[in-house]
Amino acid sequence: MARASEFDEQAVIGRCRAGDEKAWRALVERYQGMVYSIARRVAGAAADDAAQETFLRVFRKLHTYRADRGAKFSSWLYRVAYNVACDVASRRGPVADPSGGCERPYEGPGPEELAAGAEHAAVAREALASIRPEYRNVLELYYLMGKSYEQVSEITELPLGTVKSYIYRGKKEVLTSLRRMGVADALAGGM
Repeated sequence: MARASEFDEQAVIGRCRAGDEKAWRALVERYQGMVYSIARRVAGAAADDAAQETFLRVFRKLHTYRADRGAKFSSWLYRVAYNVACDVASRRGPVADPSGGCERPYEGPGPEELAAGAEHAAVAREALASIRPEYRNVLELYYLMGKSYEQVSEITELPLGTVKSYIYRGKKEVLTSLRRMGVADALAGGM
């Protein structure tokens, strides 16, 4: 297929809608990394299932994507992937896969740091799981997936002011939860 700079997304989407299998493969290849990354962060060990389900849903719902309304395909796909991953995670419960699939030599922290980090991550996940789902969703998009306020607004289809409010309120709820656990000072520094 063409190089990234030559990829005509709208033409490929049009060919996908017409049943072109090569175009579908090109679209999947272009976005599989992004979809899998979302699935891994949200659905953990069920990431493979979430990614497959995402592309199945996209295949079935591609006719609903409307470029003429100003929506970028990547944002539309991100929203679908995030929603599917949330569905899969709620059905199975997220379980992080620590391997990351990396084949390079490991140069990260040692066992003690990993254990402490895993403990902190588990406590942070517990605190995050204890807050309202609407707050948790925007916090995950903003903090864990690195999306801007505007991107979170586009993905969740919430007004920008609501996104900012949910992030603010969600941070307060997470901090309250961390305080109840007695670890607020150790974990809340980045918020």
